[in-house]
Amino acid sequence: MSKSRCLICGASQQPSRLPGLLRCQSCGFVTANITLSDNELRRIYSEKYFKGEEYRDYIDERPTIEKHFRLRLRTLLRFVPPSRRIRLLEIGSAYGFFLCVAKDHFAEVQGIDIAEAAVQYANEEVRVPVALGDFLKYQPLGSFDVACLWDTIEHVPAPHLYLEKVARHLNPGGVVAITTGDIGSLVARLRGPKWRQIHPPSHLHYFSRHTLTRLLSNYGLTVRYGRYDGMYRRLDMIAHIILRVRHQQHRLYRFIKKTGLLEHDIYLNLRDIMFVIAEKTH
Repeated sequence: MSKSRCLICGASQQPSRLPGLLRCQSCGFVTANITLSDNELRRIYSEKYFKGEEYRDYIDERPTIEKHFRLRLRTLLRFVPPSRRIRLLEIGSAYGFFLCVAKDHFAEVQGIDIAEAAVQYANEEVRVPVALGDFLKYQPLGSFDVACLWDTIEHVPAPHLYLEKVARHLNPGGVVAITTGDIGSLVARLRGPKWRQIHPPSHLHYFSRHTLTRLLSNYGLTVRYGRYDGMYRRLDMIAHIILRVRHQQHRLYRFIKKTGLLEHDIYLNLRDIMFVIAEKTH
C-alpha cells in the first residue's frame, strides 16, 4: 500500500502537525514519512544499536530486562490457560531474554529477529531458538498458541502484514500480545514532537488505542486486555538516553556514573506505553 494511503483503513494521509510524520485523515493513524529498504533496516539494528546507540548496553542490562519480562509474562499467562501453553513465538526477540523467562511455562518457545549479533547471542549464550530473518519471509513450523511483539510493531515497515500473518498461523483462541507507544496518551499529546517515542527511522509507526484495536480487528483479533505498561529501568539506561543520546552531555554522564547513583533499578509508568492482548476469535 502506498505511503499516501493508511495501512489500517485505506484513507488518504496528509502531513501531520508533528514534523516528518503523516496522519490518516479518517482513523488518525500516524506513520513516518519514510520508506526503508531491507538493507537499511538491517543496518539500523546492528550491534551498535544495542550497545551505545538506543541502549547503553543491552546485555549488561539483562537482569533488569528479565525482571520486567517476568511482569509481562505474569499478565500474559492470565489469558493463556495451561492447555494452550504449547507453542509461543516472539517476533523481534533480540537477545532472547523474554524467551529465556518464558521457556519454563511453554512446551516450546521460538523467536525471530533481523539483528544478526542478537540472534547469535540468543542461540549460543541464552540457549533459546531464534531464527535470523524477516518474519514475513519466515515459514513457521506449524501453528502457534501465543505470539508476542514486545516493543516491535512500531519498528517494522508493514505492521498490517505482520498481524495478517500472525492471525493466519495462530490457533483458534490463541492470543497475540503487543506493547507499543500510545500517541494518543496524555504524555504524547503534551510533549508533541519531543515525545520520547518519536524517533524515526527506528520507530516508523505511532498507534493509539483506537488505531491498534482497529488494526487487530481487521484480522479477526479481539482485544481482551488493554492497559498502560510500566517497566523497570536502570538509572544508568535513563541517564544514557537523556544525557548522551539526546543532549550529547557525555562528560556530565560520566561524572554522575562515577558516583554510583546509576547502579539501581526503578519502576516507571508514564502511561504512554500500551500493553494489549488480543484473541483470535474468527
